[in-house]
Amino acid sequence: MTTRFNIPASTIIKGIEWLSERVPYPEQDIKGDTFPMTWADDDEIYAAAGDPLWGETTSGLDVEKFSGSSTDYKIAKVNPMNDYLGWGGDGPKPSGMICVDGILYLAFQNMRKARQSPHSLLSQHGSDAHIVYSTNKGAIWVPAFANITAPMFPAHKFGGPAFVNYGKNNANARDGYVYAVSTDQWDNGSNLRVGRVPADSIMRREAWEWVCAFLPPGEPVWKADLDEAIPVLSLHRWISLPDMVYLAGIRRYLFLTWRLHKDFSPDDGTDLLILESPEPWGPFSLVHFEEYWEGQRFNPYCPRLPLKWMESNGLTGWLQFSGNWGPAGQKALYYRSNVRRFRLVT
Repeated sequence: MTTRFNIPASTIIKGIEWLSERVPYPEQDIKGDTFPMTWADDDEIYAAAGDPLWGETTSGLDVEKFSGSSTDYKIAKVNPMNDYLGWGGDGPKPSGMICVDGILYLAFQNMRKARQSPHSLLSQHGSDAHIVYSTNKGAIWVPAFANITAPMFPAHKFGGPAFVNYGKNNANARDGYVYAVSTDQWDNGSNLRVGRVPADSIMRREAWEWVCAFLPPGEPVWKADLDEAIPVLSLHRWISLPDMVYLAGIRRYLFLTWRLHKDFSPDDGTDLLILESPEPWGPFSLVHFEEYWEGQRFNPYCPRLPLKWMESNGLTGWLQFSGNWGPAGQKALYYRSNVRRFRLVT
């Protein structure tokens, strides 16, 4: 059986069942979006918000902490990241977060503002990515933004790395590498690429390598030349800033993405796409597709699966996602963190 995406339906995860309505974060003034997140060794969830619109920073990005359970979590600002400024595509935006051996790593894109970058494609932004790290849970990040002279991953091929999260402090990592996936633009990209790096060398650009070919029966060939990286998944205009997590209980990777019905528009609705695979590079199977996810007016984006909020059965949890960033969405208080309980049907 194949689907409209020419992707076979999963035989492992039959779909998802929503178990609640959308629950917006109750403090209406705490606004932001994107929220790549990780479950750290101190049992807290750390995240980065784009254009946070509260506290010291009202554009660019900040670093936040989600404390508590899925039904009573509190968001606190860990670092306003005052050097990371610029609204939307005219400033750095977060794409990935991971905790490894107690160290936080934050990937962000758009180091060169979109209007100044030669790499922007059809969307407003989504290129020129870099990584910074913190040994004190976000209070200080290295290198300082002012000291970054060039992006670690220039152009759009790996323009928005999203770290593959394996659990608390990366506990269920498949091997000694940290993996990341990236599409080729923030919204409505087409190609997903996979990179990896030794867990003790994340900040060394020369240590990164990418899937550049496949050998029978589907074994990836890794090379250090990003220009040779090939897509492990191609869906024309269907892969926006993604999220990927490993579900240890069923030994599968869950890949979440979305697309806007109109390029960089908060007013025309989005679609949700969830795939699963045995490895970060596939092969991928369809779990769930939802057109006009959460309704056109709400215009949700950037689905995240916080592994801390997965329940003991390994199948039930809470999806976290962002809401309409446009003036109408901000007026309607959609522009903030939202969660919704779900169950994977197996």
